[in-house]
Amino acid sequence: MKEAFVNICNIPTHIITCGTWVEETLDNVKEVAICITGHLGHENPPETSLREVPQLKGNEELFDLDSQVRHKIEFIEKYVPEHTKIHLIGHSIGAWMVLQILRNESVHKRIKKCYLLFPTIERMIESPNGWVFTKIALPLYSVFGFIISLLNRLPEILKIFLVQIYFWFAAIPNYLIGTALKYAKPSVVEKVVFLAEDEMARVRALQRDIIKENMHLLKFYYGTTDGWVPIKYFTQLKEVFPDIDADLDVKKIDHSFVLRYSKPMACIVGDFIIDNSEILGMTTS
Repeated sequence: MKEAFVNICNIPTHIITCGTWVEETLDNVKEVAICITGHLGHENPPETSLREVPQLKGNEELFDLDSQVRHKIEFIEKYVPEHTKIHLIGHSIGAWMVLQILRNESVHKRIKKCYLLFPTIERMIESPNGWVFTKIALPLYSVFGFIISLLNRLPEILKIFLVQIYFWFAAIPNYLIGTALKYAKPSVVEKVVFLAEDEMARVRALQRDIIKENMHLLKFYYGTTDGWVPIKYFTQLKEVFPDIDADLDVKKIDHSFVLRYSKPMACIVGDFIIDNSEILGMTTS
């Protein structure tokens, strides 16, 4: 595994690859899987880096939903050769972004399959978590912001201890502590909240036109305990598109599966990719 920050849309972006690094040649790669999970501005480079992510204030247009979609398209156009087929994996709002990416003709022709996991592609503000976010979390954001700012002023060992306590109560593995501390930076949190507000305003009606035109490229995976995507969204999607390739999770995997269910979810998606890959399909047959 290799990882580093590269400039996309002129902003440092954290990239992780398995195998060939993105700045090496991919000319001999016939298929590639791209996960859309992290977003522009949601992670800062190391403090020793000369690269900096712009602050949110005065740069709001760099971090909204439209810019996040352009960010993914630029990555593909910059690093993925035109002959290489792409498996796009979008989690949560990443699933909505995948649908928007399909509008781009140059990327569309390269797509092999899209896997939309726990997809927040409609009526986010009407979901149980959407109600909590808009009615409770946002009004209290100034309080949360103060707590986060206070946390970042504490010595590193004390920050780790406090996060460990929370992780113990929430049954979250300790190996995620470092990631949690990186996302708890005030400059990151404000961008996360800003994007979430944009999602509440923008992700409303189901984009039936995109789904209808690309049904052969789409694979949906819905949860049964998902506060962002209630089961009725799955059943209603099946009513509108009876032949849609959509599964309902039977393992009670959380929406935020990366916290406790990353391995079983990886196996599920891995099987999806094998089923739709000409290369891997031939290897396993």
